[in-house]
Amino acid sequence: MINSVINEIIQKISRNGTVPVYSSFDAVSVERKNRHFFTIVGVDSFELQTPIYSEFTIFAPYKADVDINVTAPESCPLRNLYEYFSENIKPAVMEISGMNCSMKKVSVKHDSNINRFVLTARLSVSGIDRLERSSE
Repeated sequence: MINSVINEIIQKISRNGTVPVYSSFDAVSVERKNRHFFTIVGVDSFELQTPIYSEFTIFAPYKADVDINVTAPESCPLRNLYEYFSENIKPAVMEISGMNCSMKKVSVKHDSNINRFVLTARLSVSGIDRLERSSE
């Protein structure tokens, strides 16, 4: 279920023209990622709530805190990172269907390990996953 949340956000961001977008679960090192802007989507916390059972379906409500990390190229002005996020990622996130989604916070820090600025947007996401019940 965590992967489906991450994948839905990745698909929406990618359809909006933002590439590359990676899952936090991938094994691609930073050195092999794009030298320009790149985005990583991951889940910071996930809470599965009490399932609701019907005759043929199980409804599984959930809440998650999702982090979208946008990494700027080396020596990129901070203003360009904010513009990139505002023009490419924020509009796509606000259009996610099937989930209730709200922006909780946006922060920027300098990652001295890779010598780049990283903008982190924390989203509060909730939704309901539907699972078909087995007839056994």
